[in-house]
Amino acid sequence: MDDLDKIKVTLSRSKRVTECERPVSAVYPVLAVYPVWQAYRRIYELEQLHHRLHPTTTIESTLASAILKSQLYSSSVPPLAFPSATVVNMINQVNDVEMVRRGVHAPGTLHLTTHHLIFRENAVPNKEVWVCYPIMAYVERRPFSSFTGFSALRIRCRDFAFLSLNFNNERDSKAVFDTLMALACVRSAERTINTWNIYDPIKEFQRMGVGTTIKSWRVTTINEDYQFCATYPRVLVVPASVPDSVLTYAGRYRSKARIPTLSYIHPLNNCTITRCSQPLVGLKQNRSAQDERFIHAIFTTTKVPNTYGASQENLIVDARPTTNAIAQTALGAGSENMENYKFARKVYLGIDNIHVMRESLNKVYEALKDSDITPLPPNRELLYKSGWLKHISTVMEGAVLMGKRIHYYHSHVLVHCSDGWDRTAQLSSLAQIFLDPYFRTIDGFITLVEKEWLACGHRFAERCGHLSSEKSFVQASDKSGNTVSQSTAHQAFSNVMSAAKSAAEKASAGGGGGSPSHGASLKYTAPIFHQFLDCVYQLLRQFPDRFEYQERFLRRMLYHLYSCQYGTFLYNNEKERIDANVSQRAQSVWDYFVVRKQEFINPRYVPDLDQGDRGADAVIFPDPKNIRWWHEVFGRSEEEMSVVTLNGIGSTATAQAVVQNRRRLQHYQQPKSQQQGPRVIPTSQSHSYDSLREVASSTLSSWASSMAASSNAWVNAASPYIASSSAYLSSSYADAVEEPRVSEIHSSSIYHPSPKSAFSPTPSTADSDNITVYDHN
Repeated sequence: MDDLDKIKVTLSRSKRVTECERPVSAVYPVLAVYPVWQAYRRIYELEQLHHRLHPTTTIESTLASAILKSQLYSSSVPPLAFPSATVVNMINQVNDVEMVRRGVHAPGTLHLTTHHLIFRENAVPNKEVWVCYPIMAYVERRPFSSFTGFSALRIRCRDFAFLSLNFNNERDSKAVFDTLMALACVRSAERTINTWNIYDPIKEFQRMGVGTTIKSWRVTTINEDYQFCATYPRVLVVPASVPDSVLTYAGRYRSKARIPTLSYIHPLNNCTITRCSQPLVGLKQNRSAQDERFIHAIFTTTKVPNTYGASQENLIVDARPTTNAIAQTALGAGSENMENYKFARKVYLGIDNIHVMRESLNKVYEALKDSDITPLPPNRELLYKSGWLKHISTVMEGAVLMGKRIHYYHSHVLVHCSDGWDRTAQLSSLAQIFLDPYFRTIDGFITLVEKEWLACGHRFAERCGHLSSEKSFVQASDKSGNTVSQSTAHQAFSNVMSAAKSAAEKASAGGGGGSPSHGASLKYTAPIFHQFLDCVYQLLRQFPDRFEYQERFLRRMLYHLYSCQYGTFLYNNEKERIDANVSQRAQSVWDYFVVRKQEFINPRYVPDLDQGDRGADAVIFPDPKNIRWWHEVFGRSEEEMSVVTLNGIGSTATAQAVVQNRRRLQHYQQPKSQQQGPRVIPTSQSHSYDSLREVASSTLSSWASSMAASSNAWVNAASPYIASSSAYLSSSYADAVEEPRVSEIHSSSIYHPSPKSAFSPTPSTADSDNITVYDHN
């Protein structure tokens, strides 16, 4: 008799069990639970069994008592944990619910467990949709409307999955909304579960030659207890010529004591990538002799080889825009004064901060926001305005600069942004993938993420918003004018209580550092790691035979970045994870990928291409202008995410805009005698304008035809507006052909919707990993 049968017998024999004391543990899979869906399925079956046996008692209490008292689970499957918070109107099952995805309506039954939202369709009873609570980014409740006949919950997930739940009454809608909020917004992450294995930094640096073939670097123990820098790892590698006393003084000159530390040694020439945070220059233009000595020691760990064309020019890379870096001086920070670092050259990469990146992704969400209720493709105008591809291109361009400087010019590179845990991690990781084929394998990529992101303190909890916030749960106002019972008073009361709760938590936190309190503002969230994975996707697309892993490997990693089913991406740095004892209370996400390694192998991978002499033929450098939408992660087909430009279908308009802006800037930097007049558009582009004018006119005509079939009266009233719009559009294109305006964005950089994909959408062929769908046939 297996565990399931034993528990079924226990439940069948037990009478009504009194509610047991809940364990002091948080929720769902935040430090999660069951790495395979079969375990979730077993719990789900038990809950359904209990509901049939004891319909008057709560599932939580009886199931917890049965499992904890009988101790039927072995050590390999830990006991259940239930939410520590109690909601008055918490609900676990709702019948006659309609789920809408991509405009497809499916009636069924909704189940809310302690870890997943589960929807079972009536038409296909063996097919279920599972959505874990941490993956939900935004939930909006719309009150009951007499016009539509239902109350809706519109859910937007962090992996770009969209769905809508329609309820027949206001009561069920409100109960499900409150239950989701209670299960998704938690105060802490607690869970008792199996241990995990983490990578060995000593072995990784020995692989590069530190302490073996290369004697110019050493491992320091200055941060062994995290007292020197709380956001750095225990193991730091520094030049052997620099004693710990110099490190102590240099740490006072770097933001949060994040001194330069070794990330990578290139096997071809032993040149390095080191990373740090911004210097504390300030308005007084402070300097540090120890910091200058430190960086000089890094840049002199190798000598210029006697190779034709080799000219070592070491580089300090500031990832920020120039204005942002200069503005930091008013706050006591800033960028290096190169008068004090004459042995190097500095470049600014112009990568925007987390707030710009967050707004960029929000605009992408906005372009996709109706994916639950309509099968139409995304809003291409909003996709263009998001600037997402431009940001990806800028990051790629900076990493290519670093990689080429190391490989071709035998130079060292020191990279930093503000605090050195966002843009710095992106650039350092990408440059290492360019230079070292080991990081293009599954094992190497895991090592890279552990070393550059987890160990060096990328703030995953803060950037991903893992503990979520009540601000992500919104109750829409009744725009139709219908009266919603108690909605206004209840919402006002909820707002007051939420504000008081946040103030109390802020006061109890004492304004100190560490992780943000529960319900804190989401202003520090940003898709930094998402952008890094997107950049790797661009590499996979440009070099399909140089990577052991495939696109789905990256997509599943993005999913588990937010799912919180594993402990790897929880908390903000190595110290916080150790203090929380995560390795003893959660499983590592790498267990998931290692067990399923064969599922992520790239069939086009040719490892022999990277077997050059000490890495001479193993490097890859992508084209930063050749950027495409990662359509699989958005749950769309490539045709739906593609755009039409004046230069053809599928070209990257954002990258072209960057090129055009550079050309325009160079034009104004030339002497006036050499500046050319207004650019004349070639005949080929003029034909493109004509074709687009015809497309726009035919599109408006098709709209009129379709509307005429349904309402001739409406069309007759709207015909003058349609005709004037078509005429205006035609004249606008004609004006653009005759005399382009300097103040306008160049025409070749504008997204134009494809008539075929816009009005005859091709069904998406993307892998359905965004929302987990299980078919138990």
